[in-house]
Amino acid sequence: MSDGLMASRSARGRATREIFVSAVQFDAQLTSGSAGVLDLAPVAAAVGARGVEYRDVYWKDKTAELPAVKRQLAELKLKAAYTTATPLYSGEPAAQRQLLRDVEDARDLGAVLLRVTLGRRPGPAEVKTHYAGRMAVERAAALRVRLTLENNSAEPGHLLSDVKATLDTFSCRFLGTNIDFANYVATGQDPLEAIRGLARWINYVHAKDARKTATGWQSTYLGNGSLPLREIIGALDATGKTVPFCLEFPGGDDPEGSIRKSLEFLKTLDG
Repeated sequence: MSDGLMASRSARGRATREIFVSAVQFDAQLTSGSAGVLDLAPVAAAVGARGVEYRDVYWKDKTAELPAVKRQLAELKLKAAYTTATPLYSGEPAAQRQLLRDVEDARDLGAVLLRVTLGRRPGPAEVKTHYAGRMAVERAAALRVRLTLENNSAEPGHLLSDVKATLDTFSCRFLGTNIDFANYVATGQDPLEAIRGLARWINYVHAKDARKTATGWQSTYLGNGSLPLREIIGALDATGKTVPFCLEFPGGDDPEGSIRKSLEFLKTLDG
């Protein structure tokens, strides 16, 4: 059994996690140009992962690269998730149009979901901003793209209460939430409370460890920080949901090594 699949077994032997790797692990290489988006899927396959989270900021030539990535994923029998830097709520017309294009890109990629941050949740008088968010949700539903809200690592869009209120407001089966438990910790919130409060909407997980430094929380690979991961991951498994479990942290000079260390750590929890 591959590392990625072995790490997706619960104590009772039932699959509860599908391991994805994130483009953010390769940020240094993608930013410098020493690697491109077509280099990600082969690494995911090599470590036994089930998918890759791609990000809009890393395309160099999206028109050519997106269909090439889709073909590569089909050949390697891998899945895709997609991330946009454009938030759900924005008062800028250009950003509102961009998010609709991002939904279409996720559809064209065949992504299992499109991850977005919330942005600043509009007040009652901000009708146009709220309506723009609704348009994005409705467009995603029409194209059968699962729009997934992430709690941000800083304001705005970081509060559990705002994430839950937005999910309640739209009440759409194509709108769910990504639990980034380290982001909840970094913003002074309880990740276990978030997991319990959002359980019925969870359709994605960003998994990373973190450690407190003089400048704030620093993300790292699983087992290399100070988060109570056994308790957090146990709470996620207790939801009974099979959702993509995406390893998401800076990979530095050895992205594949940090992924493998995380998979080994997960096996210590599942043994």
